[in-house]
Amino acid sequence: MKAIDVAKALSVSPPYRIKTATLHVNVRVGGSGPPLLFLGGSNFDLSLKALVFDSQLPQHFTVAAADPRGLGATDAPDGDWTMKDYAQDALALLDALNWDSACVLGESFGAMTALHLAALAPERITRLALAAASPGGVGGSSYPVQEFLDINDPEQRAISALSIIDNRWPTKLVHNTEQAQQDIAARVEAEALFIASHNNATGYPRLLQARAGHDISHALPGISCDTLVFAGRYDQQAPIDRAEYITSHLPNSQLHVIDGGHSHCFATPEPVTVMIREWCATHAQPASL
Repeated sequence: MKAIDVAKALSVSPPYRIKTATLHVNVRVGGSGPPLLFLGGSNFDLSLKALVFDSQLPQHFTVAAADPRGLGATDAPDGDWTMKDYAQDALALLDALNWDSACVLGESFGAMTALHLAALAPERITRLALAAASPGGVGGSSYPVQEFLDINDPEQRAISALSIIDNRWPTKLVHNTEQAQQDIAARVEAEALFIASHNNATGYPRLLQARAGHDISHALPGISCDTLVFAGRYDQQAPIDRAEYITSHLPNSQLHVIDGGHSHCFATPEPVTVMIREWCATHAQPASL
């Protein structure tokens, strides 16, 4: 896929690759209003699914989302990667989009990245939202999902993941077997599509290696931007106590417990509703592209 300049990328149907200071990045921009950068999870691939653009957020914000380094059509440079690399990638994307500042929403791995970005360049974030986040270190890490790579059987791998994503799911496996089998089949299919996409088969383990080193707990007290923290009541991948730690150490944050699992950000309406209510009241300036 050929790299093109930002102006052209934003004038035609997305996604398109753009050149930033760190990478060629596959990015999609949509909607209108103040700028909002969405940082997706560890399996975020624009060519497969981007629920942020199906939400109500593009009705209120100009939303930008990109494949993380190593996934989708974004570059996978040589060497070991760290969470700081992902934060610098996000900062370089803001620069390439000519966004002096933006609201930032991070989901799961993207929430980890968002916290590192907030520590790296706090002046670039007007408002911050974290869904299914963990601080790492003394604040507690997310479940080590890299362990799933050691499970060779796709169905067993799906069962393990589904049980962590929502701790109600094992009960479904016992009492609603038909629906549980559909969940397993859907998970197996989604994983197969993800691994077959672009260079995900090699980039994904490298991303998970960076994820395993995540620890931003020491920097939380210095992150002063207004922050919405969302936690799924039944999430065992990023349990509620991780969100509670984040909220207790971020000076200007509020915790919202959602009646859902790890994927609560777009599976339930409340997080987006809260963001629109809280952020649109700030009368932020429209994005300049």
